[in-house]
Amino acid sequence: MTRLLISLAVACCFLIPAGAFAGNDAPKLYLEIWQFGEVPDPVPEYVCVHTTPVPPTGISCYSTKTQFNTAFVALHVGNLNQPVCPTTGIACRVPPQGGYLGVPFGMMATGQSVTFLSFTACPGFLKGPSAAGEPSACLASSTSKCHDWQDHLGYLQYFTTSSSPAATTFGVVNNADLNLFKVINCGNQYDEGTTVVGGAQWGGTQSITCAVTAVTPTTWGNIKSLFR
Repeated sequence: MTRLLISLAVACCFLIPAGAFAGNDAPKLYLEIWQFGEVPDPVPEYVCVHTTPVPPTGISCYSTKTQFNTAFVALHVGNLNQPVCPTTGIACRVPPQGGYLGVPFGMMATGQSVTFLSFTACPGFLKGPSAAGEPSACLASSTSKCHDWQDHLGYLQYFTTSSSPAATTFGVVNNADLNLFKVINCGNQYDEGTTVVGGAQWGGTQSITCAVTAVTPTTWGNIKSLFR
């Protein structure tokens, strides 16, 4: 019953009809990570608003690990179609335009154990319900506008008490309440082509490759934009 209520709440929030055309052909989910000795107040802008252009080393998917430090892990939504819709709702569907409103997802940490502290929605987004509990079921949605890749949805905080710098790896998994991870496009519909492309690593010898193409719009999206 609880899961049903969560599903109904999300459906009402996003007004997602079945079988609708997607606004983004193949959006991709990435993770970025930063370590802090003390939880910063205020949170640095780059945690929620991506710097541009992406540096040659790629997005920030790796950080060293230090005992009693905190890691911020942000969800990055890339490969959105262009142009991004200037509004939200039905007007974004025909023709389908890019951008996103939210993402239901879960987070899994493997390797050396760390402590999950919280999930925080970034400015311009609002957290949704979580029956299974965070980080297994995280959800946030836009409070007003259609967002482009520069805007991160939110970030999770983890804490380590271990003196070992051994690696912890983070990955996006299905939202435990809804059994899916999908970008909600600006037409209030799921983007069925959503894929997870990049995780994040905290500590250990870097074995993860940080993507340099996370923000590139799809080629087909570029082609379609020429005819709008």
